[in-house]
Amino acid sequence: MKIDQHEKAFEEYRKNIMEIALTRGLLESQRTIGFSASRGIVELLSIYLHKINKLDIGAQLNHRWFKSEKISEQLPDFRGKAKILKDMILLENLSESLSYGSEKTLDDIKTVVELFNKLEKAIMELMR
Repeated sequence: MKIDQHEKAFEEYRKNIMEIALTRGLLESQRTIGFSASRGIVELLSIYLHKINKLDIGAQLNHRWFKSEKISEQLPDFRGKAKILKDMILLENLSESLSYGSEKTLDDIKTVVELFNKLEKAIMELMR
């Protein structure tokens, strides 16, 4: 995918999280938030890796790869890699639990949103 397509996808996922949280509430939207958070952050990481020429334009990352630390072996080195991947693995596993598991607490859902925001900030800082 081209960078502009990743950017469009990221913004769509980001808006899903923010708009749904404001209009429907977190408890009523746990699956959408889980789905959007994990996929959105992978799109943002893809943008960064494309911009620093560490990921070919035709290459695409899959959110499922971020379930374990093995993803570190598959990705090229980049600034802050260890910390970002640690948080992305946590986000993916928590998001999967929201998306496919039983109803979670408000705190569980807030944790996913906060982790999404933390990762967004960290990756955006890398792109500056």
